[in-house]
Amino acid sequence: MTDLLQPLTPADCDLRDFPFMPLDVVRLRDSDLAVTADAEEFRCAVLLWCASWHQVPAASLPDDDKALAQYAGYGRVVKEWMKVREGALRGWVKCMDNRLYHPVVAEKANTSWIGKLRQRLKTECARIKKHNDRHGTNVPFPEFDSWMCAGCPVGQKLFVPRDTPKLSLDEMPPVPRETPSKGEGEGEGEVNLRSKPRTDPARANTDSASPIPASAASAVGSLCVAMRSSGVETQPADPRMIALAAQGVLPETVAAACAEAKKSKPGERITPGYVLAILSRWSTQAAALDVGGATQPRAGPLAVVKFDPVAHVNRNRIQP
Repeated sequence: MTDLLQPLTPADCDLRDFPFMPLDVVRLRDSDLAVTADAEEFRCAVLLWCASWHQVPAASLPDDDKALAQYAGYGRVVKEWMKVREGALRGWVKCMDNRLYHPVVAEKANTSWIGKLRQRLKTECARIKKHNDRHGTNVPFPEFDSWMCAGCPVGQKLFVPRDTPKLSLDEMPPVPRETPSKGEGEGEGEVNLRSKPRTDPARANTDSASPIPASAASAVGSLCVAMRSSGVETQPADPRMIALAAQGVLPETVAAACAEAKKSKPGERITPGYVLAILSRWSTQAAALDVGGATQPRAGPLAVVKFDPVAHVNRNRIQP
């Protein structure tokens, strides 16, 4: 007794959403089926190929003459099907799952199945990229082989920071501008990023029902206006905007970060998370220039004005 083969296509190979089946015309023209089979056997063989394409697994058929008679166009007349069975099933082999497989159809099905999986992974990577841009995370993109070995997972829950990232504004680089406002500049061409956000008492009274302290409502609104003016959609209730306002970030700094984001991603939609990532990078660059806790003198947009970070945090922190 001949040992049965392993199935020729994966058990989950599903091509029912593929309306077209590849046909190797030269291979068919030169095959034994085209030379030796009569017209009825040839017709039934082609119908069985088509039927197997939309079976699961693809390229397989049940080893049941009643079902095969239906697929070959004989309906319930199994007796007529039996007359052409041998010629119509030329090339088909029975495998360990007790189903019939055609090697040539299976070859085409496997190629189409791999293409379908690659498209599925491409969609998943696009989801991961959108998640990284939105939350400022760095979730890696899976490689195709390792992703297949893991079972081709899609839609898995991605890492989201539990707390809104805190920017170290004591090390945040100021943003240069041509004409600094009175009281904001620490020198020619610089903006002081550490000055406490100014609030409008009248606006604070009207915002007493807001979910954030009234003292910070005006600052949050100014940051939102700066982002929206740059084409970045955000809301005052966004905890990231509240955190920026609580730490004393100025609208000019947010506008400069938005400009940097648009420059690095021209023509693409910019998210608040991507702007926040740029602000964090600026802070890291400034921190890298500090040695032994002392700020080194330097010029340009990374110049940092020495101040008391503890007093700054205590003065601007929004209590939960």
